[in-house]
Amino acid sequence: MVKDRLSELKSKRKYSSDVSLDMVHTKSQEEIFCNLEKFSELTLWVRTIRDNIEEMRKAVSTPSFHYNDKVIREKVERRIGQSIDLCKRIHNAIKRLHEELEQDERRGSVLFRIKHTQFIVIKDDYLSAYREHEEFVNYYEDKIKKLMKLEAKAMNYNITDDEASEMLASNHMAPFVGNILEETEQERQKLRDIMSRHSHLMELEKSLVEIRDLFLRISTLVMEQASLVQVIEYHAQQASLNTDHGAHQLEKAREYKLKALKKKTCLLIWVVVVLSVLVLLMIIF
Repeated sequence: MVKDRLSELKSKRKYSSDVSLDMVHTKSQEEIFCNLEKFSELTLWVRTIRDNIEEMRKAVSTPSFHYNDKVIREKVERRIGQSIDLCKRIHNAIKRLHEELEQDERRGSVLFRIKHTQFIVIKDDYLSAYREHEEFVNYYEDKIKKLMKLEAKAMNYNITDDEASEMLASNHMAPFVGNILEETEQERQKLRDIMSRHSHLMELEKSLVEIRDLFLRISTLVMEQASLVQVIEYHAQQASLNTDHGAHQLEKAREYKLKALKKKTCLLIWVVVVLSVLVLLMIIF
């Protein structure tokens, strides 16, 4: 059995410190557990986004789904809002973690490598979940507009994609039923005025939401490309180091070549001298 000599080595070490090794380990463990809690919360949020996508996809993919189904639409749009809110919170948390890693001075330590690995994993997971959310939102809006156009065509109406988008933004559950009840020009004019004002307000609200989502999308794309820029920068640094190393090796090779040439010249001179001496000896004797 191996004898535990840790206490003996501690008592015989030459230099002492105010902070013991146990305290350092305890602080590192506490920091690791704190980071694990942070990343666990972010992972839970990402899982919630994916669960929302799965639930919304099930609700929209049923054969009985219709765009004027108030219950399903409210459920889907509520989950979309929840997912967008989680995306903003995760995005802000990842930015804070990135700033903490940039300011960390222990870049060569094991703790920094653990934190950096966890950061890369959660960032890639979030970017993947965000792309899945964006794909589902586009699919949901396209399906709603397609159902609207089919119903309008069945009732002898022709609507464009822009009109369908406007109806979707104004949250009309049954936009074509009211047209049957419009009998007088006065009521129609009133209805058009009201719809026009309402549509303008909804367009303004939609524009504000789109701007908010656009900023989030741009920030996410910048975050996604940052890792590629870091990889390119790393390879450029490695290429520069390899180039300097290669130049140093060429300089050493040139020095070795000059030394070899000098040795060959000296050896040739000695051979000529020896041969000359032998020839003279042969002539003399």
